[in-house]
Amino acid sequence: MSTTYEPEGTYEGCPAYHFDNRVGGPVMSHQQRWDEMAGAHSGFRSTISKGYWVVTESDAVQEALQDWGTFSNKSVTALEANPKFLWIPEMLDPPVHTTWRRLLGNAFSPKTIAAREAEVREVAIELIEELKGAGAAEVLDAFARQFPTKIFMRMVGLPEEDLGQFLDWVHDLLHLTYDEDPEGLRQLAAMHAVSAYFDEQIALRREAPRDDLLSTAMTWEIDGEKISDSDMHAFCILLFQAGFDTVPISIGWAFYHFATHPEDRAAIVADPSLIPVAVEEILRVYSFVVPARKATTDVQIGGCPVKEGEMVMLPLSVINRDAERFENPTEVDLERVTNNHVAFGSGPHRCLGSHLARLELNVAVEEWHARIPDYTIAPEQELWQHGNMYGINSLRLQW
Repeated sequence: MSTTYEPEGTYEGCPAYHFDNRVGGPVMSHQQRWDEMAGAHSGFRSTISKGYWVVTESDAVQEALQDWGTFSNKSVTALEANPKFLWIPEMLDPPVHTTWRRLLGNAFSPKTIAAREAEVREVAIELIEELKGAGAAEVLDAFARQFPTKIFMRMVGLPEEDLGQFLDWVHDLLHLTYDEDPEGLRQLAAMHAVSAYFDEQIALRREAPRDDLLSTAMTWEIDGEKISDSDMHAFCILLFQAGFDTVPISIGWAFYHFATHPEDRAAIVADPSLIPVAVEEILRVYSFVVPARKATTDVQIGGCPVKEGEMVMLPLSVINRDAERFENPTEVDLERVTNNHVAFGSGPHRCLGSHLARLELNVAVEEWHARIPDYTIAPEQELWQHGNMYGINSLRLQW
């Protein structure tokens, strides 16, 4: 397990650590770190940069996620209490956030997403069939990152030939190590490129609307006003951030789990009806999302005396791997009857794309194992996961 925090005494009577969630580590090290921290105390102070609070008590994390009045989404990055950017609707609070959710609801409703199942399967099968005869592949690049990104680009109305460029931008924005980009110049360049790209796409649809989500969004009105280009831009950036990384990370964990737990893989191959339970368990056990919120008032949470304007980190792993909520919480249990995990968040900002994500995950697992049921992790790999959102950097399988 990597050490990404060191004790530094106390702060306002609470434990203080030199804690940096951006640091990568061996596979599962972040999740195991949260287990350790949750077992040690209910909250602590990170002394990184200007500092922020971290809550490690399961109930307190869930309460904070649901209490948008006290813990605002106006900032969702622990190191950026006053961001110069805006992601719509994630960085909005009710009632404006509620209006956006209502407008977006139809595009991401269970009925709308279910109608896309045939198309989702077609894309998955095409990619898997291309790989099947190879005998081995780096499955994150060859499948996990391409599959949901293709689906999302079709929904939003982006040219599929831009797929490679988008994957490069995602890598530079979200997956570069400090050594690769010590001054953040590559990341900044990628963000400028993404911004310019969406400015162009918005202008194209203002001139000639199409049958896609971006064009539809331009017809919406909030308080009697059409959505401005700046708000459309903020909306596009959020779609980019949300649509191109979380599902690939989840698929990567599914491959890792079934490669390292052949008994579970054999079970779902023999009985595919177990796959929905397996997907929910993988989402729970391998929790990789770590939200943050900005306090709107002085408040006590997890034993931490949070001041108005300070940032609070709320790791979902401490809920999803909580022994008081789940029996054998760190194990994937294909027979678990109740799984009230919060891998998609909790409260008014719960992930709007959860229905699409679940469909893609179930289809990916079903179609892969129908065609490549037996595989192992290729030898001589150092499996590593990145910080912030804990996705596996690279995973080569052989079959």
